[in-house]
Amino acid sequence: MNNTRSEMALRADGISKTYSSESGVIRVLNHINLELSKSDFVTISGPSGCGKSTLLMILGALQEPDEGTLEYDGVSPYKLNAKDRAQFRSTNIGFVFQDFNLVPYLNVRENILCPGIVNHSKDWGARSAELIESLGLSDRADHYPDQLSSGEKQRTALARALLVEPSIIFADEPTGNLDQANGQKVLEHLTVYANNGAIVMMATHDKEAFNVGNKHLQMAEGSVLTLT
Repeated sequence: MNNTRSEMALRADGISKTYSSESGVIRVLNHINLELSKSDFVTISGPSGCGKSTLLMILGALQEPDEGTLEYDGVSPYKLNAKDRAQFRSTNIGFVFQDFNLVPYLNVRENILCPGIVNHSKDWGARSAELIESLGLSDRADHYPDQLSSGEKQRTALARALLVEPSIIFADEPTGNLDQANGQKVLEHLTVYANNGAIVMMATHDKEAFNVGNKHLQMAEGSVLTLT
């Protein structure tokens, strides 16, 4: 990670989200309050359906809350127009998903370079090559997602998230489909990234992964039970 990456703080106040269903309105998040700063590695646990993924989507400026405010160093992404919000995300936020979300017709190198398409601050070739090597993907750089193992897909997704050196990484069950060795590699890279001044927020069902963070958030039925 170079020293040009900006460092951000995140503040969420009263974040709430509901969905409508045949059985009525379901409150997924109930007035969540959070303050995070550089080098916070927050792991989130809780039963399925408690709102972990929804919280990450809202904090990552991908899904607007029904109530509450979100700010990154005074910038409120949900007050930006769609184009400016997308630019804000591409510059400051990285995502790692359990199901990888790789583009099937792009090879490993091209998938990793995707965030650079909308972030023109520099040529990202050298950075992508560095990530490919550090994540053990050198012999897979020209392969396509359907030619990769689950571990290789997740390492590709992690490299893509890290490409533009975002201030914040959101990871939703990033080790859920991986064996222990590959899961450990992902956790090690996320830990190093947080230690270098970024915020990392990771939802997980894995007790081992939960203990990796330096802050631990437990959720139930859309509410934060504890943040330690």
